[in-house]
Amino acid sequence: MQLCYGPMACLALFAVVLSLTATDTDANKVHNCCTKVSKQKITVPIIGARLQKKALPCVNAVIFETEDGETICSHWKESWVRKAFFQLETARKSLDTQNTNATSRTTSP
Repeated sequence: MQLCYGPMACLALFAVVLSLTATDTDANKVHNCCTKVSKQKITVPIIGARLQKKALPCVNAVIFETEDGETICSHWKESWVRKAFFQLETARKSLDTQNTNATSRTTSP
């Protein structure tokens, strides 16, 4: 599964997806929160993810943002969900470190 094509493209796509509001009426799509989750593996590239904690009517879920603009509620206990989430977190932390190091080099006396 390819998560992103490049660090800056990934960051730009993630920002665009976060700025959009999901309007699909499918049960697995996010409206205000996830009230149902899917166990089905996502086959399109994933560009972002966030955790949702249970607070009725919302359920525990990992909310994935895909390259094609979908926001999908996935079951947090699925092994592929945990793997994909931690891959995204690792990539995000790597980007944060790279950006911090680049800023430090350009602002040093």
